[in-house]
Amino acid sequence: MDDPIPNWNSNLGRSGGHWDDGRWYDIHLERRMPQAIPMLEEMALALPPLPPSTTVGDLACGTGNAAATVLDAYPEIELVLLDEDPDLLSIAHNKVERMTRNVEPLRVTVPTSGEPLPGGPYDVVVASLALHAIVGHDVDEAEAESRYELLFRSIQEPLEPGGHCIVGDHVGTLPLYPQLKAMERAGFTDVDCAWRQDDFFVAGGRVPDA
Repeated sequence: MDDPIPNWNSNLGRSGGHWDDGRWYDIHLERRMPQAIPMLEEMALALPPLPPSTTVGDLACGTGNAAATVLDAYPEIELVLLDEDPDLLSIAHNKVERMTRNVEPLRVTVPTSGEPLPGGPYDVVVASLALHAIVGHDVDEAEAESRYELLFRSIQEPLEPGGHCIVGDHVGTLPLYPQLKAMERAGFTDVDCAWRQDDFFVAGGRVPDA
């Protein structure tokens, strides 16, 4: 064994754990973050009907839980997994590859300056517990609003006219209302919140028709 096993004691603290390990993350997610599973289910319910060959991008896909949830509801979609971590991307790819062959993993760094998200065009982009991590935790509210707007611009650019962005997240970095306003400033319309429980929410918006 090349690397030592981490100390199990790290699991015991209230805020401890090994969140950067994808397999650990998956087996602890529901227990540590009990609202995450309902949030994923509500993300799928918030989607409009997705015809066969709809292209869906899973932004910062992590271990692929959002992608698997969407695939379970709409198994004939074309799926693009996007993440910068090769280990997480491999876990996500293996997870959804059991469900479909219409999947492409892309190792990319998510743009944070408004450049188009790679791998497009997309009909739908989903993001689960991703945006707050990309924006960062140790920023003031004004800076967070600016970063969210640029991130939403990156998502909006490769979406087809009439395309959707559906986000499941929590409000640890920025309250929900400013996030929705940042989405509107980035060019999305029909912006709304579909579900909220405690700090977790599902929200989305749509690119105007051409």
